[in-house]
Amino acid sequence: MPALRGALDRVGLLRAGLLTAALATLLASVASRFAPPGQAALAATPGPAPAPSPASSATPGPVRVRFLEPAPPGLILGETRLTVEAVTSPDARIVRVAIDVDGSVLTVFDYPPYSVTWDAGTRFSERLIRAVATDSAGRTGEAILRARPLYIGQFEEVRLVNVYATARDRRGNAVSGLTRDDFVLLEDGAPQTISHFASAGVPLAVALVIDASNSMNLEGKIDLAKKAAEDFVDSVEPDDRLMVSYFSDEIRGLEAPVSDRKRLKEAIGAVRASGGTALYDALFRTADRLAASEGRRAIVLLSDGRDQALADNEPGSLHLFEEALEKAHRAEVAIYAIGLGRHLDTEMDLRGERSVMQILETFARQTGGRPYFPERAGQLSGIYRQIASDLKHQYTLAYTPTNTARDGRWRAITLRARNPEITVQARLGYYAPGPGVP
Repeated sequence: MPALRGALDRVGLLRAGLLTAALATLLASVASRFAPPGQAALAATPGPAPAPSPASSATPGPVRVRFLEPAPPGLILGETRLTVEAVTSPDARIVRVAIDVDGSVLTVFDYPPYSVTWDAGTRFSERLIRAVATDSAGRTGEAILRARPLYIGQFEEVRLVNVYATARDRRGNAVSGLTRDDFVLLEDGAPQTISHFASAGVPLAVALVIDASNSMNLEGKIDLAKKAAEDFVDSVEPDDRLMVSYFSDEIRGLEAPVSDRKRLKEAIGAVRASGGTALYDALFRTADRLAASEGRRAIVLLSDGRDQALADNEPGSLHLFEEALEKAHRAEVAIYAIGLGRHLDTEMDLRGERSVMQILETFARQTGGRPYFPERAGQLSGIYRQIASDLKHQYTLAYTPTNTARDGRWRAITLRARNPEITVQARLGYYAPGPGVP
């Protein structure tokens, strides 16, 4: 199954991509190997695209029904949120809403909200989803949603851009219970249609990146940082996968996320502080390692100073600030940056262009993470717990860009809440696929 999920990841449901005929053939081949017994696989021979049909149709009458989720286009795969709206005349009320898939009852609701998460399977198959509502007067109405199949030999654009967002009120508390209609999404200033939306958690891969330069030995900072990292491991969901990396002049630690908590704590225990600060190399390498992970990807970075070699006034990294930031964007990694200590706002990088505070803020805000600047190492455990909580309360949105140019250029994303009292934290853009990129 990991091979299949990797193939689907390349399709673009978990990241930007393009499904071509060649990839469709590969997808069908892989899917047929993992199809559950008794469940048909994709057709193995080319076939014409089906005649266009409305994404949702409803019958006339006093009882009116329509599907709010999923939105067109009609390709459905994996866990999908089905949400139905049902209304009737003022003299009656809706008493029952039933949803069936391909003639089999999926669920029945006695009261709103009429919403359920359904696993549509691992293949783009033709599915008939029907919602029937009954009111207190015994009248009924129905809506039909047709999911289109994907035939071998058929070229189909299914490129989705994923955006993971955290909503906060004026006090900084996470806001739950929002719907797709509560958000406005723009790409390069152009409105986009949110085609997929969920408030449930998507699998998470997190890298704990700890500054283990010589300065972290002062005032017991490295020991408090290790304790905070262990608390973070205990705070995330059991299914989330983590990796532990620490850096000085070079990067050490795990090279891929794992779910084994004992192994993670052993990696934290092995952290020792010495040497310089190869900050940009650590971010570049870690983002590159996370790029192949499924679902949400995040780096929790802790550092107490600028990128610099231990003994000389020269960089500690081979990569530049700009290269590390671009790698994070391309890997779709959110960076939660923790700058530990005083005077980070006045400590400049070796080029004299940015302070350490500005560097960490840019990494965080550009990628959809959040910056923190504790003065004392004793504050770290609370910050790590806050980051773990933020990651548990994210919304998942996806859209098919109206700009279909495959030019490899930067696309700016603006995501905001309709309610001005709510602020939204999300990545600020992505790089479009270039010519010839599958």
